[in-house]
Amino acid sequence: MQTAENNKREGDRRAGKGARITTFLTEGGGFLLIMLLPALLVLGFVIGLPMLKALALSLDSINFRRPAAAGTFGLHNYEKLIFDAQVWNAVWRSALYMGGTVIGSIVLALSAALLTRRIVHFRALARLTFLIPWTVPAVVTALVWGVMYEGNFGVINRLIEPLPFINGTDWLINRETALPALILAQVWNEFPVAYIFFLAGLHSIPEELYEAARIDRASAFNQFRYITLPQLSSITAVIVILLMIMGFKSFPIIFILTGGGPAGATETMTVLTYNTAFRKLDFSYAATLGILAVFISLAMVLVYLRVMKRAERGAGGAV
Repeated sequence: MQTAENNKREGDRRAGKGARITTFLTEGGGFLLIMLLPALLVLGFVIGLPMLKALALSLDSINFRRPAAAGTFGLHNYEKLIFDAQVWNAVWRSALYMGGTVIGSIVLALSAALLTRRIVHFRALARLTFLIPWTVPAVVTALVWGVMYEGNFGVINRLIEPLPFINGTDWLINRETALPALILAQVWNEFPVAYIFFLAGLHSIPEELYEAARIDRASAFNQFRYITLPQLSSITAVIVILLMIMGFKSFPIIFILTGGGPAGATETMTVLTYNTAFRKLDFSYAATLGILAVFISLAMVLVYLRVMKRAERGAGGAV
């Protein structure tokens, strides 16, 4: 009798466990996990394995200029990184480059969005004009701006020639002007991303707010200050983080125009990592720099996700 009751309880327990598994696979998160499993496997193969390989490489001493040191495992590359002034100078230049592109792109994109918001005739053509830089590959952008910056026949020097107190120069060779010149080229290439966000945000602002402001005789500047900017605050935060990520990982424009020169004046983290690997042939230290760049990018991505969540909560509260 006792054995029969135990068997019945065991059967009920297994049946309940099976029902829970079935519910999890059909109605819970298990179904979603099964659907995402192929994509997760691909991401693990494409991203996860290279990351593990880079981590293992950063713990080794693979340098083709000193092949005998290979096989020496440890944290020596990370110890070197901590006290490497060249690395932290590159991080600082990356921050300057990133900050310049963010500020320039936001100012240019918001100005373009405000300019094209109320256009009635040729609206599509006007908006398409501001999107053209986004369709141009970064390599082509770098080559075009390189010709424009040329000291002898570049169009930039020709344009500023009539201006007083401004002398033309070879912008990409001068240490003082090389980084700002690169920032300007990067802004031209990526501001359309912010332009699309701002244009969508401007169209989402209720027109009644502007009508009430005009009834109260508010000036255009006050309308922009007290209506437009506050209404665009959430979108602006998202754009800032997105542009920071794009600016930090930028490589083609810097590498093609200056290669990190002159004398390292434009050597950002991405360029330093490339030069360490393919010019100095120190692949282990380059992998270490790549790991550092991943952690910095990951921090920005986490901030981006947090800002997005706050923006969604704000939109939900507004509704």
